[in-house]
Amino acid sequence: MAREKVQTDGAEQPAVDPAAAAASLLESLNEHLLQQSADGVGADALNRQIVEAVNLLNAQLAAHAPALASLGSELLIRQASGLVAQSAASYFDGVTKLALASQGVLLRKMTESIIKDDLDAATESALGALNTHLLVGGAAAVAAASGVLDADGVSQALERINQSIAQFSASQPERSSGA
Repeated sequence: MAREKVQTDGAEQPAVDPAAAAASLLESLNEHLLQQSADGVGADALNRQIVEAVNLLNAQLAAHAPALASLGSELLIRQASGLVAQSAASYFDGVTKLALASQGVLLRKMTESIIKDDLDAATESALGALNTHLLVGGAAAVAAASGVLDADGVSQALERINQSIAQFSASQPERSSGA
């Protein structure tokens, strides 16, 4: 429907850039006011110093318009890193809480399985509890990538977690065959 309104006699009218139209309108209004001020139209009712101050201010604002226009995007770019760090810290906090809750449940299951003398189920629960460390390690890697945590410390912790899981997993077949 909008396309039908734009088209007249089979010819399509070009789209107008709103920013260019606003700039053109502002420029023509400024020229008109400056011309009136130069001609003395309406200036007799105003204080001459006020008219000159307003004209000076308009000239200064026009000179600084490109810098003022780019100010918003520069502020957003500068804030982005802080927002990323804040999000990474929140993610790390949430995953850590989830992992601790999971570990609590798995350790309870492991203890109950040991009491029932079900060593296979206890081993599964223990391996699951160890794997929750991987969740925390992954979240720590995200936090380290965003600068919230020390990357060297996180990589060392991940390496230790991987070694612990590998040692535990490797010892399981020996325990099963020995029993």
